[in-house]
Amino acid sequence: MQRSSDSTSDHIQNFLKFQQEQFHLTKEECESATEYFQLESFAKNDYFVTQGKVCRKLAFIAEGIMRYCMFRDDGSDVTCFFMCENDFVGDPDSFFEQKPSDKNVQALTDCQLITISYDNMQKLLQNVPRGKEVNAAIAHYVTMKMLHQRTFLLNLDATVRYKEFMREYPHVLQRVPLSYVANFLGIAQQSLSRLRKQIPAKPRL
Repeated sequence: MQRSSDSTSDHIQNFLKFQQEQFHLTKEECESATEYFQLESFAKNDYFVTQGKVCRKLAFIAEGIMRYCMFRDDGSDVTCFFMCENDFVGDPDSFFEQKPSDKNVQALTDCQLITISYDNMQKLLQNVPRGKEVNAAIAHYVTMKMLHQRTFLLNLDATVRYKEFMREYPHVLQRVPLSYVANFLGIAQQSLSRLRKQIPAKPRL
């Protein structure tokens, strides 16, 4: 991976640190694996994964916020999950099986993604001794992150859902349109606005 600027270098160093901490790889193993990834820019509102098409890449979010969403027959959409810095995004099932995805992943802000293509993933599996562990860890991370977001919303009333969202994802609340947050929480935007007035966010330290 090329290191063309200070910000690029920072993103790469953060990615290396993430691999060491989350995947328990050595520094040398992380550097070997990272050679198969590349830094890409995605503009706000661009789609990284599109329903009905094969997911061609998986990505680590170096900067920005993305959402998983689905579209109803009437053209409206439902926000299913949010992903932001230090999360992986993509559709592992579609990516590894090379079959059409049933998901959409959209950038809600301008994003910097560290991506790996299907071909490069195959090279990583062949050439990096612990490549299979990296492969499995990425797929597991994406799946568990999505499960966690849905689980904490189950069987909670609107006020508790909002409080939990503020506690877990304050960075999302401050950076994306409220319509997406209300949609994710399953409440009307007017209700979310009332809750924000009743329960002010804690100041950032």
